[in-house]
Amino acid sequence: MELSVISDITKEKTTLKYLFLTFLKIGCVSFGGHMALVSLIQRIMVEQDKTISNEDVLNSVTVASFMPGPMAVNVVANIGYLLKGKRGAALSMFAVLLPACILMICLAYVYLSNGQSIAWTSVMQYVGAIVGVIIISTGLQLFKKEIALNYAKILLFLMATILDLIKGNYLITVSLIVFGAIAGLLLDRKKVDYAALMTSFKTNFKLRLNSFSFIAVSVLLINQILFITGAFKSYQNIFFKIVTVFSGISISLFGGGYVVIPIMQSLLVKDMNWLSAKELVDVIAFSQVTPGPILVSSTFIGFKLAGFFGALVATCSMFIPSAVLMIVVSKIFNKTKDHPIIKSMISGIKVVVIGLIISSALKILLLQPHTILVGAICVVALILSYKYKISPVYLILSAIFLGTVSIFI
Repeated sequence: MELSVISDITKEKTTLKYLFLTFLKIGCVSFGGHMALVSLIQRIMVEQDKTISNEDVLNSVTVASFMPGPMAVNVVANIGYLLKGKRGAALSMFAVLLPACILMICLAYVYLSNGQSIAWTSVMQYVGAIVGVIIISTGLQLFKKEIALNYAKILLFLMATILDLIKGNYLITVSLIVFGAIAGLLLDRKKVDYAALMTSFKTNFKLRLNSFSFIAVSVLLINQILFITGAFKSYQNIFFKIVTVFSGISISLFGGGYVVIPIMQSLLVKDMNWLSAKELVDVIAFSQVTPGPILVSSTFIGFKLAGFFGALVATCSMFIPSAVLMIVVSKIFNKTKDHPIIKSMISGIKVVVIGLIISSALKILLLQPHTILVGAICVVALILSYKYKISPVYLILSAIFLGTVSIFI
């Protein structure tokens, strides 16, 4: 009960300025995929600022894992909404995407004007290792708080980590989360009379959408029909085409940002002829050396098609629809999460999510150069992050500094 009271007080004290500056800072250094961004949120907003709780982050990740679109940005939108409503969601998304979008527009301008690509390999060579360590540190903190010495949960955690590490994909992720929910119910079966609770749950639970949610879902549904049927191809206005295509991709995209690559190949290169095959490869490369999700590549494509306003429309169309859907579903989730059945399911899902966090870190670390220097950097960074709670922002900036220095050595 105390947690919810503190949460209400925190919501009142949290300002829009705080959300903007915090997510802007996170957006500047969120290299390494969605779990890296989630880890930054956990370290800065949970551990340092104590604005939200671990439960808020894990619940957001749980809902976002089932939603289309970029998981990390959906999590940001949901946290912003939980703290300051619709304005908080919009401002948080804007702030976290702003650095990557500005950088992508600059890259697009240079590339399309001069046909040049910008190689940042040397500058960024140590960032991946630091990002992996930050995620590991976050996972260990969550493991300590949520799992500890519960052997059944440790077994579930190991299963989730190993399965995702060996054969991780969207289907595996969803299956593990569903299995985690079932495991949570089984682990609490002696504490809860599920038969009586299920009867009560069916009787009392009613799904109601407010006018905003109803209109939003209806608009997204109409857009999706236009996208799937290909009716948008008859549009003369390029901005209408951009809105329909990128909104359609946004709410069709299950399984993470990389799933967008084959969609772009078939739709934007072969069907629409908006990009050449080489341009697609280059824009994906640009998205890898900028902070934020790979879907920021939509900014580049919009810029090529219709300049700055094209970039703005494409970016909004890619990220807003899935975030709106995330908030609608999250509101339903938040109304039911305190029910004993839902709480038992969430307790199991949390364990799986922590396993997925650790797995994502290991995948990143396995891709790094296996050298003594990189190993030493990882060990030092882990000590600084886990034991001394050094801000991940400083760790990532230090990695960029080391990479920059290495160019001149």
